[in-house]
Amino acid sequence: MRVAFLALVVCASSLTALAQEPAHKSSPKREPPPGTLHSIAVKGNHLYSSADIIKYSGLQVGQRVTGPLIEQARSKLQASELFNNVSDRFQFSASIPPDYDLTFEVVENDQLFPMRFERLGVPPDAVRRYLQDHVSLYADRIPATDTVLKRYAAAVQEFIAQSDPSLKVKAHVSNDDPKELTVLFSPDTPPPTISQVVVTGNQAVDTGTILRAVNQVAVGVPLSDARLKLILDGAIKPLYAAKGYAAVTFPKVETEPSKTNLGVVVKVEIKDGPQFKFGAIHFHGSGMDQDEIRSNIPFKPGQTFSGQQVDNFRLDLLHRMKRRGLLDASVSTETQPEDGRRVVDVTYNVSPGSVYTFQTLDIRGLDVTTEPVVARLWGEKPGKPFNPDYPDFFLKRVQEEGLFDNLADTTSDYTADPASHGVTVHLYFKGGKSKQQAEKEKKEEEERRRSDGTWSPFPPLI
Repeated sequence: MRVAFLALVVCASSLTALAQEPAHKSSPKREPPPGTLHSIAVKGNHLYSSADIIKYSGLQVGQRVTGPLIEQARSKLQASELFNNVSDRFQFSASIPPDYDLTFEVVENDQLFPMRFERLGVPPDAVRRYLQDHVSLYADRIPATDTVLKRYAAAVQEFIAQSDPSLKVKAHVSNDDPKELTVLFSPDTPPPTISQVVVTGNQAVDTGTILRAVNQVAVGVPLSDARLKLILDGAIKPLYAAKGYAAVTFPKVETEPSKTNLGVVVKVEIKDGPQFKFGAIHFHGSGMDQDEIRSNIPFKPGQTFSGQQVDNFRLDLLHRMKRRGLLDASVSTETQPEDGRRVVDVTYNVSPGSVYTFQTLDIRGLDVTTEPVVARLWGEKPGKPFNPDYPDFFLKRVQEEGLFDNLADTTSDYTADPASHGVTVHLYFKGGKSKQQAEKEKKEEEERRRSDGTWSPFPPLI
């Protein structure tokens, strides 16, 4: 039977831990005696298995160990840069030689990024399978540290060299996809640019409409899988969604060198999919009047789905909320197609924010006589919810009614204080001919030219 001899020895920053027997405080610490590794455990790990971590440390049950050897294993794990911290603790028995029970405590690096593989001439799945077999402590999401990137890039390079020894691989963090940073493995040469996109297989939307939409945003863009997906999703899918086709896919995308320039031609096969209807319509959040929503929503369950209608109503909701003083309001949508029922469930997520109120009117460009007149005409009262449409409505009314002579351009803006939620409205007046006066003079000039024979409905030849 093994007899516990020493209390637990915890090793964190310096893991050449020393086992202490009861002694005077001034007695020097002694290094634990050499012994046999009886057991190894790992705590704190989630992404990497205990078996893989132990294997990477280089230690094995049954081997002869010392304090420095345990520290060496801990340092190796720390140097992998897969962990923010690695510590160990161990205890040993009174037997000769003593048996060691060792525990590694790890804090995994939680800043992880998915991997992408592009322009390598081999299927991405084949690269992943090779990495799984040849990279210690493999994971689909990895930290973007120099050590980790070099280790994975070296393995990718070994695999690619089997088919193309001349291709050099680089690894870097890519922001091609604005939704998520990724670690991209690609050749160390710049990517080609898209010179043209051609499509086949489309039926619900005509080819000309698709090509105008997609080539407008694709031509000249450096080619990458992430960018191309964003382009196809952003340019083509809305055209289909507007007609109720919410499940359009691009089952085949190929590229070939352009015959007219140094770019590439992207060939996209389109599969329309079935036409969908509106399903359930949900609203999450506050700041909305339910009766008003019911009376203004332009679509109902069972009608042909339209992505354009969904977004137009989102903008309408947002406008209505801002007119109630909810200047920080936001409305987002989620669409969930159900292939079996061929319907699209729509959810509006509403965040109202705080109510802003009108506080101060700032009038610029008028004299001391006219400015008080405008101020009296202004209908909004301090403390009332601010409607951002009102300033322009007010200026339009002033111009249309011709209340002031020598009044030309008028504009407005406002300053909203996020701390007090108060709003200052700025009205800008510019002297000159009023709109009414300018139109009157134009009409008089046309009548004069008609009478003297110089008027023509066509512009003069130059």
